[in-house]
Amino acid sequence: MAVTLNIEIDSLVLDAGYISKEVISAFHIGTDKTIIGRMPARKGYPYKTLYCEVKDIISKGKYTFVRNRHAYFGYRKEIKIFDDRMYAYIYVDKYNALHRFSSYLADHEEEYSEMKAKDKDWMTVKYGYFVLLSNIDSTPKDLLPEYFGRTDIEHIFKTSMEYLDMLPLSKWSDLTVRGKILHDIIGTIALLQLREALSNTGISTTEIFGKTQSLMCYRDLNENVRVEMPCKQVKKYYNFLGVSIPSHINLKQFSEQIFL
Repeated sequence: MAVTLNIEIDSLVLDAGYISKEVISAFHIGTDKTIIGRMPARKGYPYKTLYCEVKDIISKGKYTFVRNRHAYFGYRKEIKIFDDRMYAYIYVDKYNALHRFSSYLADHEEEYSEMKAKDKDWMTVKYGYFVLLSNIDSTPKDLLPEYFGRTDIEHIFKTSMEYLDMLPLSKWSDLTVRGKILHDIIGTIALLQLREALSNTGISTTEIFGKTQSLMCYRDLNENVRVEMPCKQVKKYYNFLGVSIPSHINLKQFSEQIFL
């Protein structure tokens, strides 16, 4: 698909499972292409070490900012990892840290009481702590939305794949691949807009699809599509969408209107 559409990937936003030595080697500080990736909490990465280096300033207001009603601690540090230089953006989502720590403590009070003092300190931030690796020279506050934008993109692709069969592309020619992608993008936009319009109505997209597609249609010899008379319930859904139900549709005229 990238070859067909002449797509050149010059920016990556990755979850922890995709961060590797090879990726860092290709996207370290000084390379033209950019990367933002969540640091894995496994051997070879200074995940817990970075916490130990900043734990004394996590409560400092100087390093606190607000995003979507959550207060974050944010600190940037240049590090060397696998012999390559990267920026480590160290964060604590204080809301999540406190909320989930409270839940943990309610169920593990005895376990917590037996911990060493340094481990107790770690537990108070553990559930809101994360580190982003990047070669972008920015601030913790400005970089975070770039990473969380990945969630919105994933939501769109999930919608396309689950509801519209966007992938895999079982097409062969350049033209059909382009047509399939265009068709799926239009369908995705329409579905997302419909879902937003229905968000506060109590009506699901599945429900409205089932009702509005229940009308029987047939094509006559004059290239007209004849539409059956809708029942009261079906008409109600079309009225909600602001769509009038015609008794027939001339295919030629309809096609000309669509491709104007």
